[in-house]
Amino acid sequence: MADTTPSKGNEKSAPPRTPEQEYQDLLVSLDTYLPGQDRSAVEKAYHYASECHKDQTRRSGEPYITHPIAVANIVCTLKLDTASVVAAILHDTVEDTSATVEDIEREFGQEVAHLVDGLTKISKIKFRSKQEKLAENFRKMILAMAKDIRVIMVKLCDRLHNMRTIGSLPDAKRRRISQETLDIYAPLSNRLGIYGVKSELEDLCLRHLKYETYQAIRKKIAAKKSVRETYITDVKEILETEFKKYGFKEIFVYGRPKHFFSIYKKMVDRRLDFEDIHDLFAFRVIVDNIKDCYEALGVVHAMWKPMPGRFKDYIAMPKANMYQSLHTTVIRPNGEPAEIQIRTREMHETCEFGVAAHWAYKDKSKQVGNTDMEKFSWLRQIVQWQSELKDPDEFLEAVKVDLFDEEIFVFTPKGDVFSLAKNSTGLDFAFSVHSDIGIKCIGIKVNGRMAPIKKRLNSGDIVEVLTSPHQKPSKDWLNFITTSKARNKIRSFLRSEQRESSRKIGRDLLSQALEKTNRSLEDLEKSGDTEKLVKAARESNFEDILIGVGYGRLSPDELILKAFPPPEPKENIEEQLSRSNEKKTPQQQTKSKNSKSPILVSGYDDVLVSLGKCCQPLPGEPIIGFITRGRGVTIHRSACPRALDLDPARKIQVEWGQKANTESYHKCHICIRTQDKPGVLAEVTNILSACNANVHKAEAKVSPDLTGILEFELGVKNLEHLEQVVTKLENLQSVLSVKRKNIVKQRRIRRGRHI
Repeated sequence: MADTTPSKGNEKSAPPRTPEQEYQDLLVSLDTYLPGQDRSAVEKAYHYASECHKDQTRRSGEPYITHPIAVANIVCTLKLDTASVVAAILHDTVEDTSATVEDIEREFGQEVAHLVDGLTKISKIKFRSKQEKLAENFRKMILAMAKDIRVIMVKLCDRLHNMRTIGSLPDAKRRRISQETLDIYAPLSNRLGIYGVKSELEDLCLRHLKYETYQAIRKKIAAKKSVRETYITDVKEILETEFKKYGFKEIFVYGRPKHFFSIYKKMVDRRLDFEDIHDLFAFRVIVDNIKDCYEALGVVHAMWKPMPGRFKDYIAMPKANMYQSLHTTVIRPNGEPAEIQIRTREMHETCEFGVAAHWAYKDKSKQVGNTDMEKFSWLRQIVQWQSELKDPDEFLEAVKVDLFDEEIFVFTPKGDVFSLAKNSTGLDFAFSVHSDIGIKCIGIKVNGRMAPIKKRLNSGDIVEVLTSPHQKPSKDWLNFITTSKARNKIRSFLRSEQRESSRKIGRDLLSQALEKTNRSLEDLEKSGDTEKLVKAARESNFEDILIGVGYGRLSPDELILKAFPPPEPKENIEEQLSRSNEKKTPQQQTKSKNSKSPILVSGYDDVLVSLGKCCQPLPGEPIIGFITRGRGVTIHRSACPRALDLDPARKIQVEWGQKANTESYHKCHICIRTQDKPGVLAEVTNILSACNANVHKAEAKVSPDLTGILEFELGVKNLEHLEQVVTKLENLQSVLSVKRKNIVKQRRIRRGRHI
């Protein structure tokens, strides 16, 4: 029996509640933190959305209106204002119904309309790939978020409810959404300091991406429930008694188990079994003021020995998301570790609600103080990137890298503190101080000693940057820097420096290539035919083409051939297809007459078809056909990079026939990243055998980061068969990620936290 994440129907759940019941809960929640405020806008929004979505249902069969009301209830847990609640109720009306942003503005005002518009996906624009669509949707959301942070906060609530109710979706879609959530939305929640949302999103992602692992952790924690409760009670009583001895009056202590995803990450990162992880709980101590925080820390360290290297002072050096607390791990007399977090009530409020705790929505200003805006410099940085980085892959890469929360803190010689990503170099630090300092950096001093600019920094280092007015960035810098800011500034400088020289080189190369076809660049410029080159290269202007040719990014010969193709044979499409069919062998012709083709070509019967070797399409996934001269129709995946560059005039609609799923196996390539330990290869091959996947070729190696890389050329029946194989592989404890590979080499992109 295949192991998959159970759907919603497989789980025990409470009887479904009516939209009216959910709406009444919403009103009660509003009354708890916004008492006495006018509810007319909320009531109007509820009835408006109910009318818009009246004929719509969710995949589970529930009325669609239950979703926006549930999102609004989650918004209330963050204690956002009435406008945010109204926007949550209306957030899908523009995207999924006939309502427009103008309608929303007319009925509910400009403020609500702006929030709804920021939450509406770009659904009417056609993108070349899902990656591009994701990047552009996120880019639009970032712009709206920069104007009003409530946009992203409502969006996170929307994503959280979708993840809670994702069980009704097909397995492949469920996994895709979960991975997207893990890559973007969970880190974003963390950056905004909304830890409750972040933790629940991560746990839900783990549940849908690694179901067996999730259930194993859940069962093991549940089995120790009585032991856990006793442990938490004992530590809590000991701490409270000790604090009273030292005169603490207003103090609150409580313990909690760590989230499943946190435990899973420790198991993977430290290569430990569940039984080897001892710090499964964290204790929080809430005091009145900062002075009491440090005094409480002294009491804890006097009572139990602190573990070396496990103390972090986030009060003196807050995280980028405004999080403040003292963290220490101590060893109790019985040898068990205990993690203690000490903070004030205000710090705890920030931890619970993140940016919502600092945003002044109770008045009409909708503004924050300068201090809070400084803490969100990362948001301004992302806004800057969205204007600088036009390539969707580069933009998503920058965002994903910057959202991750692993930080180090370093000092300038004057004592200023800088927060950097883990593994940052001296050059990253130089760019974080100022872009001009990074560009002119020739070396650094770390703790008073000279060091190269590529040296990795550690928390607590005192760093001094040495500069020279004659220094210029090198391409080699891109090989060792870590932060997105440094990478983007270096790329920008290199582009500007090389732009003029590349333009001249590109013009010479293009002129030479045109001469081979009896054309001249001057004549093209006079006639305006350079626009054909622009269109063929998918560039914005002719100057970019010259620069691209100069860089070596564009081939002048291929560009000219695409812009000025040779005359087509006078035969029409029907004649080409007929002629290609005549080239079939007698066996092929007999086969086609006696059976249906696995691929149906729109408007034609018994056409010779072949599968593109570049993308290896599988039955069940979207495909497109291209007419080739004398070779029938070549089939590509719709998102194949090579297919995107083919002549649109030769495109033809195709679809998988009924026979496709029953025919022989189809080739595909997968890459599996695993832990480097004995028995992994055997585990993987056993899964492949159990899933009836035919192995044509296999290659195993160990990467520099000491993880195993297994590459297989498999034979599978269809896309569903491949997804079953991938699901079973990903459920293995030792497997870190599984990816399908294209034969066409593409630019390597950092994809975030794949699990």
